[in-house]
Amino acid sequence: MPGNQWTSLSTSLAITNTSGDAAIIGETLGVEEAGATHAPLVNSGPGWWAYTFNETYSASIDSQIAALVSFITPHLDRLAKLRNDGYYAQVAIAGTVSPGENLHVSTTALQRVAALGLSVSFTTLAPSGTTEDDPLNWLD
Repeated sequence: MPGNQWTSLSTSLAITNTSGDAAIIGETLGVEEAGATHAPLVNSGPGWWAYTFNETYSASIDSQIAALVSFITPHLDRLAKLRNDGYYAQVAIAGTVSPGENLHVSTTALQRVAALGLSVSFTTLAPSGTTEDDPLNWLD
């Protein structure tokens, strides 16, 4: 694997609905809020809810994906109910990226995510204190 890896990785089941109640999402999926020191984390706010595996759980993207898929798979019927009720669900992968860094995801992990039938988003964050004029400079 050439180059350094993304840091501060997190892999989440993110569910949104502008008029939805985040508490309903957790109740429907049978998941309770967890403390900030526990992995996975459950966070929510008005119109959004996220079940997240981060570096506290594992620094490996493949491990995070495997854990998230293991969580989601038995709840696919409940997730389908939320989606039928107008909620949007996706697998959201985020991390901090500096120039020359890569994110390597195994084909096995990608196949696991694809089997869920959910969209996948990748969000890149710049390291603290980075003052680049070109926001895409990290793509070198």
